[in-house]
Amino acid sequence: MDIQLEKYKLIEWLMDIKDISILNRLKKIKDSSIGKSDWSEEVSQIEIKLIKKGLKDIENGNFSSHEDVMNQLKNKFSI
Repeated sequence: MDIQLEKYKLIEWLMDIKDISILNRLKKIKDSSIGKSDWSEEVSQIEIKLIKKGLKDIENGNFSSHEDVMNQLKNKFSI
């Protein structure tokens, strides 16, 4: 499932809704979900360490740009 595509489909559907009761129900769902779950509470200690390591690598210039990675793949696989 392409999550971005599904979001766009929902946005299109939402823009066409004429029934205020449906909008009110959607608003209640949105309001009830705010503050329920902070993604950072669901991240394990190992994931936090890996994120910090990745940020440190970026600070030290130890990373490759998307363009560099794509060029390496093209060269490796002759695409």
